[in-house]
Amino acid sequence: MKKLIFILLFALTSWSATAQSVKLFDSYLRVGDLETRYVVVLSDNSIWWFAPGYDWKKSSKAGLPDKSIKLISCYSHTDASTRYVVVLDDNSIWWFAPGSEWKKSSTSGLPSGYSIAHFKAYTKTDGTRYTAVLNDGSIWWFAPGSSWKKSSMSGLPN
Repeated sequence: MKKLIFILLFALTSWSATAQSVKLFDSYLRVGDLETRYVVVLSDNSIWWFAPGYDWKKSSKAGLPDKSIKLISCYSHTDASTRYVVVLDDNSIWWFAPGSEWKKSSTSGLPSGYSIAHFKAYTKTDGTRYTAVLNDGSIWWFAPGSSWKKSSMSGLPN
């Protein structure tokens, strides 16, 4: 009996030590079919996506540096394809389209020593946009092909 209890306790602690938890979550509406998608980053830094009615699937991290993912934002591009954009712990920004490798985005224009606290990526009729709130509370925006620009804070209370 003691042996059975020991085996059960060992199995339970082994399972709980390897179980993953959701570290980050995002959802979006896919443009082509107006279907919902969920994307999670687990505690082991793996990225998974889900479509209702299907099982979760692991996403590729090919080309993404082996650093911790700090923030994730997902959206449907104007051509109905999916995009993931992540901010790593070193505050570098990377984007991904399924079927391709991860690519580094520009941080040109952001102030020296910046730290991104909040991040959102989305698509407009003329292309992708990123917005970020830095740890100093300033708000910035970016369009690929140009530098990051500081947004006005005029009208916000101090």
